[in-house]
Amino acid sequence: MAYPEEIQWKLYRAKQHFDELNGEMLKWWNGEPGHLVPSPESTPENPIYTFDLKEPVPARFGLIAGDCLQNLRSVLDYLVWQLVIANNKKPGRWNAFPICQTPESYKQALKNSRLKGVTAEAREIIKKLQPAFLPKGPNPKAIYVLDELTNENKHRTPLITSVVSTFKPDEPLPFRHVELEITRTRNGQLIPGERIVAFVAYKHPLVERLEVMAILDALFLDVAEDTLPLFERFF
Repeated sequence: MAYPEEIQWKLYRAKQHFDELNGEMLKWWNGEPGHLVPSPESTPENPIYTFDLKEPVPARFGLIAGDCLQNLRSVLDYLVWQLVIANNKKPGRWNAFPICQTPESYKQALKNSRLKGVTAEAREIIKKLQPAFLPKGPNPKAIYVLDELTNENKHRTPLITSVVSTFKPDEPLPFRHVELEITRTRNGQLIPGERIVAFVAYKHPLVERLEVMAILDALFLDVAEDTLPLFERFF
């Protein structure tokens, strides 16, 4: 069964911003915005490269990313609103999708009527999605990253992006980047064929040095394919 069209509108708008940013970044990379150069502290044993930009990374990259994130986050709030309507109740300004790091903050969200009018079954699903009740791990949960980046963009400052460089991993990179093959020295032996890559990444500490489009894609999939299907049966 299809979701209420209001939810679909927001998801569609997030995808428009995603595609817009992808196109803007593609044009930027095709314009050869700079090149990889060795840093002053680089040595044959420990090669360190930076990306020498002709001009700063366009600020619009962070602004468009912020618009995409804002619409993705709104999908979740729209979801709660529509869950209340589907339960034959009247939603109000107090309704919103909580994203809580601690059990105490989740209890407070319930006291603030964030899920007022939502069925007990749907509320239980929302609770299980909370970072407060998910298994702990080394990486932050996608839903928490979405909430934090959205709040940063909405209330504090635009999301800042920069170009970072690192050694290329063994697996193929699924995003636009530039590469440079180098030869390094280890224990007196020349090791040819290693590659340095550079790509556009966020500066936010939660996703620092992670590629912009890869993060947006992961968050989009988390909302559209992991979260929303859990609530299909309520519509």
